[in-house]
Amino acid sequence: MQTNGYSIVALSSEQQNARSILGKLVQCLHNSAWTSDEGIDLDWLEAAFHKLVMIDRYCHARKIERYVIPAIRNASTDTDALLEKLDALNVEALRILRFAYERMQCAMEGGDVDLEMLIATMEVYCLRMLERLALEEEELFPVASRMLSNEEWFRLAARCLSDAGARHDACRQSCSAGGRAHGRRRYYYVH
Repeated sequence: MQTNGYSIVALSSEQQNARSILGKLVQCLHNSAWTSDEGIDLDWLEAAFHKLVMIDRYCHARKIERYVIPAIRNASTDTDALLEKLDALNVEALRILRFAYERMQCAMEGGDVDLEMLIATMEVYCLRMLERLALEEEELFPVASRMLSNEEWFRLAARCLSDAGARHDACRQSCSAGGRAHGRRRYYYVH
């Protein structure tokens, strides 16, 4: 039972981190930092979009997505409706992110873009991910606690620990690789 408790604490920590990052980005989008006396600050807008992509990558690299959800899928079909809700939120968030990417790319190329709509789209993405986090906490965590045996929690914890260092290094490299470099624009791959 201790492994289960420790695993839930680790998962909750990731949830809090994701919620905090998303909340800060929503605040940033609301403060109109993307406008200046000279018009739209495309550098700021590009940096905000880059943060959105990094948040998306972080959310999909969380232990709950990589280990817990697959374990629940394999354990029972009783959770299909819940997993379908989570999958639907992922699909919707990805659709929103792709739309934002297309609009962002158009803006960076000097095209006609409704930037307020782009900002609103980025905010809607954040809200969908926050909705997913809430659903995971309110429904998925309790189901996982009940469904998965102590042995399964132990296996999950061992897998989490075994690749924690490698994932951290990969994330750090990924986070430092994006954005502006030497005055060149980079476009972000949205999966």
